[in-house]
Amino acid sequence: MDNLNMLQRVTFSFRTCLFSEPYELSNGTITEVTGEPLQKECTDCCEETVFLVVLNWWLPKCSPYVWERATYRVVADGGANRLYREIPKLIPELSVEEVRSRFVPDCVVGDLDSLKPEVRAFYESKGVAIHDKSEDQDTNDLTKCIHACLGYMEESGLRRESVTIVCVGALGGRLDHTLGNLNVLYSFQELNLVLCGDGNLTRLLPAGTSVIHPDRAMEGPTCGLIPLGGPVRATTTGLRWNLDNTEMRFAGLVSTSNMIDADEIVVHSDGPLLWTTKLRDRVCPLCGAVGRT
Repeated sequence: MDNLNMLQRVTFSFRTCLFSEPYELSNGTITEVTGEPLQKECTDCCEETVFLVVLNWWLPKCSPYVWERATYRVVADGGANRLYREIPKLIPELSVEEVRSRFVPDCVVGDLDSLKPEVRAFYESKGVAIHDKSEDQDTNDLTKCIHACLGYMEESGLRRESVTIVCVGALGGRLDHTLGNLNVLYSFQELNLVLCGDGNLTRLLPAGTSVIHPDRAMEGPTCGLIPLGGPVRATTTGLRWNLDNTEMRFAGLVSTSNMIDADEIVVHSDGPLLWTTKLRDRVCPLCGAVGRT
């Protein structure tokens, strides 16, 4: 494949410090764990800039950890209800009022049709900016939140390639919402976007060569490579069932229900591919209990 000479390193090692051992909750405070074997591996990733977007679906258990790492936090209007209601369940050792007062976003963005009056009043009392985007009915909540992130990057002088935007509550629930969020990955291919939700983690691998280092304590073993944007030819290593210059397309072969089989996965492709893995960390949609699946 002549057009696969570009090396695009896509490493997910930052999730080591976002989602698991290097941070722990103690008396309601998230602190760094020293002496862990993973600590040396995630030194570089701990230095990257992380933004957090909260959307309107069940929040994974990792949400407080990502929140602590994030330097900018944007919440969609329905996501504000989730944050207000569900975050206290993830830190049960603190009072509901204390948790809500601590987890205050930088802004709430959306058409505000889903934002409950008591939730809006609470965040306004904390000085949170509420951005009414009801005049824009052509983009979804995630797109509106991404534009807020881009605005903050410009104000702060941050380069887009230096920022990882983690979006929780982005997968699951209504299929049209999920497909709309996946479309955002294709609309902002220049950004490092990671979608989390309903026990899944998804991002877009660009055309070229991608090197993936999954956090196997939290991800997999199941995974998939999906040619959502059109036919893609790909070659892989590190999977249980590798591709060998194989064309994937809808109404044809799609690599679903594959398995992570190595600590490093290499994907060569002539077009963008969705990379998705199981995230063993979720909130039960029935009772709100948290735990790993």
